[in-house]
Amino acid sequence: MPIADGGLLLTDVRQNGKDRMSRIEPDTGRVLWSVPLLSPSGPGYHVIDGRVDRFVLAQPTGEVQVHDADSGRLLRSVDTLPGDPTAFQRVQVVDDLLLLLTPGDVPMVVAYGLAGLEHRWTAQVSPVSFVVGCADLLCVSGQDGSLQVLDPATGAVRWSDPGRELLADVRGDRLLMAGSGRRYAVRDAATGRTRTELGDWDLLPVLRLNDPLVGLRHGDDGRLVVAELDLAAGRARILDVLPDIAGDCQASLPVLLCQRLDGSTALWRLRQ
Repeated sequence: MPIADGGLLLTDVRQNGKDRMSRIEPDTGRVLWSVPLLSPSGPGYHVIDGRVDRFVLAQPTGEVQVHDADSGRLLRSVDTLPGDPTAFQRVQVVDDLLLLLTPGDVPMVVAYGLAGLEHRWTAQVSPVSFVVGCADLLCVSGQDGSLQVLDPATGAVRWSDPGRELLADVRGDRLLMAGSGRRYAVRDAATGRTRTELGDWDLLPVLRLNDPLVGLRHGDDGRLVVAELDLAAGRARILDVLPDIAGDCQASLPVLLCQRLDGSTALWRLRQ
C-alpha cells in the first residue's frame, strides 16, 4: 500500500504466524520500521487520494490501535472488549469511521470515530463479508449475499436486499450488482432502485483504485467484446472487438493484456 509521504506499507504474512506490518523504502527495499500483526483479521486502512495516512489494528485482547502510516507510531487506542477479551472481531475503516465487525451469535457492526475513538453506534446485521462506503452511506455486504445500507451517522438501515444480487462494485452513488448468469445491473445507492440493466459480462479485477470497470464477453462469432461499464451513464460502452483471445485478461484502460489462442500473451491499446 502506498503511504501519504511516498513510502510503501508491506504486510508480511508468514507460516510461523509472526506476521508483520512494515514500512519499506521504495528505492532500496530497506525496512524502516515494523509492528507485529497479532490478529488474523488483518489491518484496516484510512486512505486519502489513494494513499494511506493511518492504519488500524485489532489486537486479540480487544484493544484497537490507530497508527500513523509514516512513522508507525501509535496515535491512540481503545479497549473494545472489556467484558470478553477472547471474542473475535475484524476492523475496517470507511471515511472517518472505524468499524468493528463482530460475528458471534448476533453479528454486529460497531462504529467509532476514527479521530477520537469515541463510540458512535452499534447495529445488528447479517454475518458480514465486507463494508464499503457508497455515496454518503455504508453498504454492508453479507456472507449470505444480502445487502444492508446503513446511515453512517446513526447505523439505521436505509434499505436492504435479501440477496437476489451481489454487490460487485461502487462508483459514487451507483452500485454495480451481479445477478445470476453474470448479469449486471446498476442500482441507486440511496434508494436501492434499479437504474439500468447492463447485460452479461465477465468483470475484470480492478488493478488500481477507481480504474474504469471493464467487462468481457465472447460474441457469436467467437471474438472477444471489450466494454467499459459506465455506472454513471448507465451503459456498457464497447471499446473493441478482438479475435483469437483465449482469456486470462487484465485491464487498466486503455491497455488490455490477454492470452491468445496460440498461447502467446499480447497487449492492446483500446479505443476510448
